[in-house]
Amino acid sequence: MPRLLVSLATLLVSSFTAAQQLPEEWAEQLHWRSIGPATMGGRIISLAVYEAEPSTWWAGTASGGLLKTTNNGITFEHQFDDQDVVSIGHVAVAQSNKDVLWVGTGEANPRNSVSYGNGVYKSLDGGDTWHHMGLDETFQIGRIAIHPTNPDIVYVGALGRLYGANESRGLYKTTDGGESWNRILYTDDKTGVIDVDMHPEDPSTLMVATYERERDGFDTNDPSKKYGPGSAIWKTTDAGATWQPISEGLPTGDLGRIGIDYYRTDPNVLVAIVESEMIAKQPADAPYLGAQFEAADAGVKVTSVESNRGNRGRGRRGPPPANEEAEDSPPADTPAKTAGFRKGDVILAVDGQRVNSPEDVERQCRQHKAGHEVSFTIVRDRKDQDLTVAFGNQPENARSPFTGTLGGQAANMQDMQGPNGHEYGGVYKSVDGGQSWSRVNSLNPRPMYYSQVRIDPTNPDIIMVLGTSLYRSTDGGKHFDRNAGRGVHSDHHAQWINPNNGNHIIHGSDGGIYVTYDACANWDHLNHMALGQFYHVGVSPERNYTVYGGLQDNGSWGGPSRTAGTGARNEDWIRIGGGDGFRCLVDPDEPLVVYSQSQNGPPSWRNLETGQRGSLRSRRGGRGGDSERVRFNWETPYVLSAHNSKIVYTAGNRVFKSLNRGAGLAPISPDITNTDRGSATALAESPRNADIVYVGTDDGALWVTHDGGDNWINCFASAAEAPTGEEAPENTEQRGPGLRSDTEDGDAQPIAKLVPGPRWVSELVASQFEEKRAYVTLDAHRSDDDNPY
Repeated sequence: MPRLLVSLATLLVSSFTAAQQLPEEWAEQLHWRSIGPATMGGRIISLAVYEAEPSTWWAGTASGGLLKTTNNGITFEHQFDDQDVVSIGHVAVAQSNKDVLWVGTGEANPRNSVSYGNGVYKSLDGGDTWHHMGLDETFQIGRIAIHPTNPDIVYVGALGRLYGANESRGLYKTTDGGESWNRILYTDDKTGVIDVDMHPEDPSTLMVATYERERDGFDTNDPSKKYGPGSAIWKTTDAGATWQPISEGLPTGDLGRIGIDYYRTDPNVLVAIVESEMIAKQPADAPYLGAQFEAADAGVKVTSVESNRGNRGRGRRGPPPANEEAEDSPPADTPAKTAGFRKGDVILAVDGQRVNSPEDVERQCRQHKAGHEVSFTIVRDRKDQDLTVAFGNQPENARSPFTGTLGGQAANMQDMQGPNGHEYGGVYKSVDGGQSWSRVNSLNPRPMYYSQVRIDPTNPDIIMVLGTSLYRSTDGGKHFDRNAGRGVHSDHHAQWINPNNGNHIIHGSDGGIYVTYDACANWDHLNHMALGQFYHVGVSPERNYTVYGGLQDNGSWGGPSRTAGTGARNEDWIRIGGGDGFRCLVDPDEPLVVYSQSQNGPPSWRNLETGQRGSLRSRRGGRGGDSERVRFNWETPYVLSAHNSKIVYTAGNRVFKSLNRGAGLAPISPDITNTDRGSATALAESPRNADIVYVGTDDGALWVTHDGGDNWINCFASAAEAPTGEEAPENTEQRGPGLRSDTEDGDAQPIAKLVPGPRWVSELVASQFEEKRAYVTLDAHRSDDDNPY
């Protein structure tokens, strides 16, 4: 939802009864107006700059359409609001003609809050008007490349759908401006194209990255498949007539997402960021010491020495030595303990190499393998002495030091993963036009969401990697600093570096658009476009009501529905919650009590006047002393009772109820899911009867209670009644005590007879007029069925 809009209709409709309808001619007179907010920005996916006039550029958004500026971001025009979709995968402008613009729809990032598109569009007037040019079933577009002198020649990388197989994946080419298309690179119906990079001097030479990924029906951060045999780098030197797979110097196992960039001054030089199935893992023979350190005035101080391997988990990688003690014997002392290390020792050198930080000790240790004997020079009681350590094997459950944030790999550790470090992925460099590669850094932050690398067109030593943080190297990738984005919203997705001035950078993140003119030292946030991605909107009950909503990666905010003067400003909005914001609800009896929530958990509330707070958080909860951990959805449903606003319901894999804003929160249902991964996605209470509550899940379960939670009725048919051709949800007939499968309305059809199989329950609404009437929406989320139900 690109902009939060309100109209007089909001006030009018609430005053009408069921028998009254707003006259159509009244509706025609209503006009929408933007009330913001712009203060936090929104996810920017792609940037296209007309380099002959770098003040003219476009920004593609995750779900807010396309923006154009002709004055370097002072003002913007929305150019894609009248199309059938508003999610952008990539935008490209012809450098030979700034009026020729291409947009590929459908965001390419395979996260859980992502929208798909319906192919590609072309404009011949700089974005004022658009023509749909086909590729309707491509769902997500990874990249578009336009020939530098002939704008009728265009390459489109199609990722295809996130859920299930899709034959429309691959790389497409047109030579007639989109009137016809040829698919010139295709792997299989599971593998799409995520990146297309054209040689800066030879447009017949392209580097292409294919990507095999897939999401399942559960609302998790990562896709269910992040890497596979289809992911690879390909090269053509004849405009796509033939292709060569590139593998020299790259990981030999399955790859994931890949990003590529040419050094424009010398196209023999390229950089790539490569995800490997081995990401963040340790070598099987990685050494283990068994001590902790901290920096000292001189050397490195030992802060603790583990007495045995049991402190970090028993077991080793690989088979134990023949003389290993029996499994029921006490675990052996750690190598540090055996060597005689003590708390307070100061390490001066490892294997003759001076160390000045804990990282130095780790790096020197990692130059060896388990079983190697290494000399440590230490200071104890003001005397130097040497200790010899025989490194052991890493415990099985030891945390890898190479682990980065959110499934990524840490930076600057490329010399610590052993002689086969290139197998683990990271930043790679080629100096022979992409024929062979060598790893220069271990860095790869959350690959499925980013995998964007840029090399300064004016300086090959300056390389930038986009991630949760913004990383910058000034030595060709050997070392990356993560502070290039100081003052910039996290989660970085798009970047353009001026080919004539590397200090000038336009940048896009989850917080909108930023510009720097001094090589990242200072950034200007262009926060005057309302691009926030609202999950839901709630309003307070006053006449001059306040509008609240939760945004993707931008917390929860509230602002006035109307203001005096020129309209809403950024300063009119207040932040009421953090993280990813979702549903906001206002207590109708106490309008200053506002509920908000963040990812993977129940809501909290805040009194905006007194500052008092509360939470509906129950990480564990069951009946009869059951302490099973509760599973909550990425977007956890909750409702305030229409009968008493202090009564609140929320649901994970059970339904919970509190009589006083979260206090005494207790389960009122058994497990209501069909699988061990399922969780609630929708929840509703009847405004006519407080004992009637509905709940639906992401794994196809839908239940109702008519007695306040003592018994629950399965709204789906039993497995025996499921339609032929697709199995019914598991365990829908009897999941636990208090659950049963029946229908009470004699003429009603079970939902399983109305839909082709188990479906994600996306919303539930109980009727305000009939006690036992309710409405449910469902969608597939994990098959080739794109129909809504």
